Amino acid sequence: MRPALWSVAIQAAGSAATLAAALLVAHELGLAAQGEFGLLRSWTDAAVTLAVLGFPQALLHLQYRAGVPIAALRGWVRRYVVALIGGVALLMLAAWIAWPATGRAPLPPLVFVAAAAVPLAAAHLLWRALALREVGIVPYALLTVAPALLILIVLLPICLAGWRGGLAWALFAASAAAALVSGALVRRAAHRRAEAGDAATAWSQRALWSVSVETGGQNVLTALTPAVVLSLAGALGGPLAQVGIVSLGLHVYQLFGVTAAYVAPLVYDRAARADRPLGGRELAALLRANATPRVLFGLVAVVGLGAGLMPSLWPAGAASALLVVAMALAGALSMGVRLLVTLLLARGAFRPLTFNALGRLATASGTTAALMQAWPATVAVPLALLVTEVVLLVWLLRLLPTSRREAQRSTA
Repeated sequence: MRPALWSVAIQAAGSAATLAAALLVAHELGLAAQGEFGLLRSWTDAAVTLAVLGFPQALLHLQYRAGVPIAALRGWVRRYVVALIGGVALLMLAAWIAWPATGRAPLPPLVFVAAAAVPLAAAHLLWRALALREVGIVPYALLTVAPALLILIVLLPICLAGWRGGLAWALFAASAAAALVSGALVRRAAHRRAEAGDAATAWSQRALWSVSVETGGQNVLTALTPAVVLSLAGALGGPLAQVGIVSLGLHVYQLFGVTAAYVAPLVYDRAARADRPLGGRELAALLRANATPRVLFGLVAVVGLGAGLMPSLWPAGAASALLVVAMALAGALSMGVRLLVTLLLARGAFRPLTFNALGRLATASGTTAALMQAWPATVAVPLALLVTEVVLLVWLLRLLPTSRREAQRSTA
């Protein structure tokens, strides 16, 4: 099997693990616990995205566009991770000391455990960004799915023991293990490069921060979308059990949509190395060259079978044909959106993508709030996401030719 297809297959296992973790929590601990876990995980993901800003994309930019070797960037990442761990520790200490003065109920321990997981998950994302060019797309795929697989493994004993307070500990343990593994792989790759005579060279931190600021806002806005939508559903009257059902539905959306994230490293690698900007036709040719029709048919069949079985796997009271269908359609559209975003990222078209991310958050949250005036969250949220993906896809398709002409003029 080709490396690109191995990458897709490996990362598909990560999507399955994420969905299995949600179903496990819902079955063993209840829909309310899944609602809590969904909120906890989505807000932790948003905090991690804020912690890394846009540095993963900036590190890729420096490696591919500026030719900076891994040894030159590894030291900076290590220092940033140490500073991040120290900063989060100080914030946790300040909250533990100052919170009682507010007169509110004490912060639950799971908040501190989830906060402790943030710098570790951020470290994993930064190490993973350094690994793409050096270790290849298959090991990169393994790094990508490591957190999801580890969370599922840790959740098994926690859920079987009925320990609802252990949900945050699952996030912490998985983040720590993933950070250690990815850091070790990058260290080995850096030593191998050094032995081959690829010594560290001078590079511009200004360029790193410039790209990071451009992409960081996009990442934060994108990561905030599921957290804001789930919180909005609860704030507008949805009970925690209903939030749990919506959280399960979001996994259907991500099961389809995350497929683009599997292909994105391949697309970015080819687009960043290309002599001229890639467009829609080149993207289609690239996908055809790395996936045979038989394999694509098999993937579609597996995903379709999984979507068909989804309601029967859900806990009693959580099954909804409308929820599954709407989330699946929204996820399918998001595949196209994310691949077009990857093309624009490879071109360095950062500013339009900031508007894209802001539009996603505004459209999803605004449409959810409007639809919840007439329908429950289990109907409003999937329809809102469907509308959001349609709007973004149309906008990006109209933007792509303009961006291509601008990129060609800049390289002329």
